[in-house]
Amino acid sequence: MRTEYRIAILSWLMTLCAAVAIAQPKVPREVQFGVLGGVNMSQYRFQPSITQSMSNGFVMGAGVRYIEEKIFGLQAEVLLTQRGIKDRYDAYPQYSFERTLTYIEVPILAHVYFNMGKRNEISLDAGPKLGYYLGGGTKSKTDSEYQDMVVNMTVHRYAHHDMPLDRKFDYGIQAGLGYEFKLSRDMSLQVQGRYYYGLGNMFHDMKSDTYENSSNQSVQIVTSLWFHRRIKIRKK
Repeated sequence: MRTEYRIAILSWLMTLCAAVAIAQPKVPREVQFGVLGGVNMSQYRFQPSITQSMSNGFVMGAGVRYIEEKIFGLQAEVLLTQRGIKDRYDAYPQYSFERTLTYIEVPILAHVYFNMGKRNEISLDAGPKLGYYLGGGTKSKTDSEYQDMVVNMTVHRYAHHDMPLDRKFDYGIQAGLGYEFKLSRDMSLQVQGRYYYGLGNMFHDMKSDTYENSSNQSVQIVTSLWFHRRIKIRKK
């Protein structure tokens, strides 16, 4: 079994264990609804490799949390995220190429938090994330000399420029570390850094294909506003 599949299965099992823990006979403390937005800095891991810079895009969406009495809960989000492939031409700085790819993503995360006083909170979120490709575009700065250069170099270094996606479905693991400040009893503001490690490839990945690996990795800086709603459930 490939290593990435083992990692994916382990991540799903961890989230399942978290769900089982929440299902124990405890009184839930509250449900929180949030809106979020931020910057998404991404690259794709290609094999054979491609020289790249980080591509800057956006992430925005909404989320919901289910919080337990102590330090644990579950968090799910629906996100619109822009990723990118930005070629770097060290010997030809006058040229540029960037391909943007927009996804709808659904992370399902275990949410562990620690109170650092009455208003401050540190949280750690981790779990699987699913994505589906919606569309994209390209931006380039080239000329006829560039086209000649491409023809004379190894084809796979530039094949990704116009290759259609073979797999629109994406999956991987996301983890984030955040700081949350309670503005009031019913509202809080969070700043979080996130890392996403993609396990799925967007192009076919057999040894005979152009790329054996074409998976995404992203770093996000996200600001979220959470609205707290307390739920009271009577014990039987």
